[in-house]
Amino acid sequence: MKRLFEYNRIAAGSGHRSGAISAGPAMLALFLLAFFCLGMGGTSGTFGPAAETDRFFRAVVVDRSDTRHEVQGIFVQGSTYLPARTGSAEAEVDFGKIQSARFYVQDDRVLARVTLVNQEEMDFYIQPRTTFEGKTDWGNVTFRADEIKEISFK
Repeated sequence: MKRLFEYNRIAAGSGHRSGAISAGPAMLALFLLAFFCLGMGGTSGTFGPAAETDRFFRAVVVDRSDTRHEVQGIFVQGSTYLPARTGSAEAEVDFGKIQSARFYVQDDRVLARVTLVNQEEMDFYIQPRTTFEGKTDWGNVTFRADEIKEISFK
């Protein structure tokens, strides 16, 4: 690091240290630092490219106040898989396999009673703050799992 600050002494040909900083190496270091910081911002809570998935699902979401929402492009925390627990196992249930899901708040978790497209019914537990997002005809919507009564996929 000392060489960076003493670069001008050699370039000027003098025998003493001038203390001047060379612009070349300092600019290179600044440029590299800026380059590595690119993309560190994030898009929390936005519906931008970071939130888009490669699959598109439509659903009717009924919230706890019995309000129906026709939601397009629904996803949960950036994915089209429902993060859940079944027994001791972590699971990700594919939206493409779900016909509907009813949600029941139970203390610090939510029971999701899922009806699969093959009519099989399964119970999963999800975190109450699991976030579902999508778009309606009038704007973007966000729901927490503990605010949802039912989701029916179309």
